[in-house]
Amino acid sequence: MADTRWYTEARFGMFIHWGLYSNPGGIWKGEKTSHPYSEWLQASEQVPREEYRALMNDFNPQSFNAEEWIKEAANAGMRYFLITAKHHEGFCLWPTKASGYNVMETPCKRDLLGELTEACKKYDIKIGFYYSHWLDWDGTGGEVDFAYMENDEYVHPSDEEYQAYWENKCLAQVSELIDAYDPTFFWFDTWSEDAFEKLTDERLNQLIGLIREKSPDCLINSRINFKNPPDDVDYISTNDNQFPDQGFDKPWETSGTLNHSWAYHKLDFDWKSTEQLLRYLIGNAALGGNYQLNVGPTGDGLFQPAAIKRLREIGSWMAVNSESIYGTEAGPTGKTSWGASTQKGDVVYLHLCDVQAGMALRVEELSSVNHITVLETGEQLTFTQDENALWVNLPKGLSGLQIPVLKLV
Repeated sequence: MADTRWYTEARFGMFIHWGLYSNPGGIWKGEKTSHPYSEWLQASEQVPREEYRALMNDFNPQSFNAEEWIKEAANAGMRYFLITAKHHEGFCLWPTKASGYNVMETPCKRDLLGELTEACKKYDIKIGFYYSHWLDWDGTGGEVDFAYMENDEYVHPSDEEYQAYWENKCLAQVSELIDAYDPTFFWFDTWSEDAFEKLTDERLNQLIGLIREKSPDCLINSRINFKNPPDDVDYISTNDNQFPDQGFDKPWETSGTLNHSWAYHKLDFDWKSTEQLLRYLIGNAALGGNYQLNVGPTGDGLFQPAAIKRLREIGSWMAVNSESIYGTEAGPTGKTSWGASTQKGDVVYLHLCDVQAGMALRVEELSSVNHITVLETGEQLTFTQDENALWVNLPKGLSGLQIPVLKLV
């Protein structure tokens, strides 16, 4: 098993979905795609492979600046960065030798992963890669989607065809990614029973063994086999946008979206509020979990203004409250009706999500406290306690703070 301490201490990271699907942005031939996730364009619209591959001709993100992306992540308080090196479409964001279906065959002709890796080093951000090991719609033997793609062109590969894909593309490319960029973690993706006809124990053990041999400290997530994760995966990835009510025995995380689609969607205006995003971060940390917030850049390589606004607002909150997130463990109260708690040694942090300023807060799980301070303002609060509970007097001034955090020592 790899060392997960950096991961649990970080608590907060950025996810990026970016590929050929980013230019259409959820619109195909003038119509909104039938799948709400724009990255599923090829499958949901059953686009012929040759027609879909033609999107390579328009992939030239001249506004892409790796340092600007990573700077936004760092300023938001994120400690790690994940990007779709290869999503289900099979297109690769690096100059892979295992497939001609890659960024160097587009007008872009830039090693995008290389640029991002260098930017992450500059800002002390850990980098990881999403790699679609199960689905690959390029026609090289990877599995197709069971719900959308059963037609004359998109057929399920034979076991022999899949084995050729597995050896010559999947394993070869994972090996390339380790050799070229030395990622800190991999994020593999399965979610249904259909995956496990092809993802046999033998194949998954081969993939895990390859990573362990080449990069022993590289983390591997549970969605490499969502149905029955091997014991030697390093962290649990929940379902998309799934925020549990209890933690797990292993380190764990939720990946969540800013709006609805993971990749850029021109007609997705269902943006979550900064308040809601902070509640997700706090709620997971209160159960000992991480939060990986997704951004879908435009085809030209830009973050949408709505995304930037939320990232910077989160960063403003983290600038004064991050000690209640980084390096913490599940708090004594978990998630409650009034908010959530985290803990670091003997220090407890109360995150007040739903309280009324000017009233008193009763916390039954705590009864031995010496000092209570508001992290953002430094104000010392008065309180009473007995053997059963703590009563904290919440001043009216707290109403001007967004999710105030109390530090209890």
